Amino acid sequence: MSMDGLSLYACLTELSCLAGGKIDKVQQPERDTLLFSVRSAGKTYRLLICIHAENGRLQLTEEGFENPPEPPAFCMLLRRRLVGARIERMEQLGLDRYVCLTLSARSELDDPITLRLCIELMGRHSNVTLVQDGVILDCLRHVSPAMSSVRVLLPGAAYQEPPVQAEKDSLFDADAAALAALVAEPNPAKQLQARYAGLSRTAAVALLGDAPDANRLLSAIAALKAGEIAPTLLQGGDGEPLAVLPFVPAPGVAAARRFSSMWAAYDHFYRKRDAMVRIARHSASLRHSLETHLRRAENKLTAYLEAIEGEAQCEQYRLYGELITANLHLLARGQSALQAENYYLDPPQPCTVPLDPLLSPSENAQRYFKRYRKSRAARAYAERMRGAVQEEIAYLEGQLDNIGKCDTLQELSEIREELVQQGYLRPERRGPKPQKRPPSEPMRFLSGDGIPILVGKNNRQNDSLTLKRAAADNLWLHTKNIPGSHVIVDYPGMPPERTLLEAAQLAAYFSKARRSAAVPVDYTPRRFVKKPSGAKPGMVIYTTNQTIYVTPEETLVRTLAAQQEQEDRPCD
Repeated sequence: MSMDGLSLYACLTELSCLAGGKIDKVQQPERDTLLFSVRSAGKTYRLLICIHAENGRLQLTEEGFENPPEPPAFCMLLRRRLVGARIERMEQLGLDRYVCLTLSARSELDDPITLRLCIELMGRHSNVTLVQDGVILDCLRHVSPAMSSVRVLLPGAAYQEPPVQAEKDSLFDADAAALAALVAEPNPAKQLQARYAGLSRTAAVALLGDAPDANRLLSAIAALKAGEIAPTLLQGGDGEPLAVLPFVPAPGVAAARRFSSMWAAYDHFYRKRDAMVRIARHSASLRHSLETHLRRAENKLTAYLEAIEGEAQCEQYRLYGELITANLHLLARGQSALQAENYYLDPPQPCTVPLDPLLSPSENAQRYFKRYRKSRAARAYAERMRGAVQEEIAYLEGQLDNIGKCDTLQELSEIREELVQQGYLRPERRGPKPQKRPPSEPMRFLSGDGIPILVGKNNRQNDSLTLKRAAADNLWLHTKNIPGSHVIVDYPGMPPERTLLEAAQLAAYFSKARRSAAVPVDYTPRRFVKKPSGAKPGMVIYTTNQTIYVTPEETLVRTLAAQQEQEDRPCD
């Protein structure tokens, strides 16, 4: 959900603390995200500008972002032009999703200049443009004449402000009569959004509620216009955040949670969404490479299985060669077929052997014997290689499944490093030496019996969790013959039945069979799990196991995660 004009207006009231502040640092952690460190009134604030089509927003933030090794060109331009500049004012165009920051800066000759940073949060047309004297210095997204005939956004072009929604009035200009007529219509929320700028459909529904009242609506609008902000997070039945509003919704809309500020509410709302966008963006090439290797391995397996199943054809080549050899005295060059008795059958039966008329009878026989030897060798090779290629397919499928479990770029980086070590990816070009970080941690859940359950998210975590951290008498679980996570129940001996079922649920949910029913999950004490010499990361063998069948339920996984979060939360 992208920020609407009303929420942007509320966020700008919080950004008033930046007036007169000096920009100390400019970062661009993602291609559509900018982060400014602003020093104002003795404090350092972090201003986040995101122009993602779905997650676009302008807010203060306390979230951390990982920066790329080399800053993009636009970031370098902003550092050169804006570091040391002061924010004079911030202006919003009506209630539209357009904000202009006026900055006082210094030119390269140390002359005072005025710059404008224009921020447009308009879905896929969102942009950030740096303007001086009406001329574009540069923008985050270039728009050429071939891409748009309305506005050109290129360095050196004259800057044009985005077109105003002339057909819509400002919500703050609404009067009592107009609102009374509006709430009397069949679909007042739709009409409110259509007539007034700055409102998303969610905000319109939240303003009106189940029982629209013109007087209450007018009072709510007047309070917002006066800057009386009540940051609120709408939540679904499962606790998932639905939207951020600058007011308390009308009764009957949804569960609401109050926050001290708009930026705190937005940090909470976008925390998981931003992570999903980052992971999807950075894992795209990795996933494509894995899918390519997987497709090649599956093609190899198909060819091997065809060679193994071609035993009858192989024996037919040998039979044809022997029948030709036994009947050489009856053949002459130029014949296209041999009619002979198949003396391997009892009683013998007639058999037709195709011949190449351009070859002699002896050469025809040798050709069939050669095909026989080649087919037999291919079949023997396929039998030797079938197990290895099946292991490779399981490994690649497991890595694809692991990518879907990544919550951080570090976990994704660990998968990439492993694929480089295994020869599936080329090492990245030499650049700045990456900072060494501690290994990522597995997921932690708390069972209904209060017992910790650990779940690995990639092969490095799986190996460490199973082979180093788990005690010998801890229970180990894994989906049967299905790529998935290693699961450890941190309990001495066999856990209670409820915990066993919940751990099996986690093993099934964090596997390739997440959307299947009756998923088989093997479990055995950790001491019966071994890693064969030379096995790929994450691969183990186990014995004395038992199998339980479960159907993964996302609601149960959320409950177990919430119980662990409650356990980790410090007491007041």
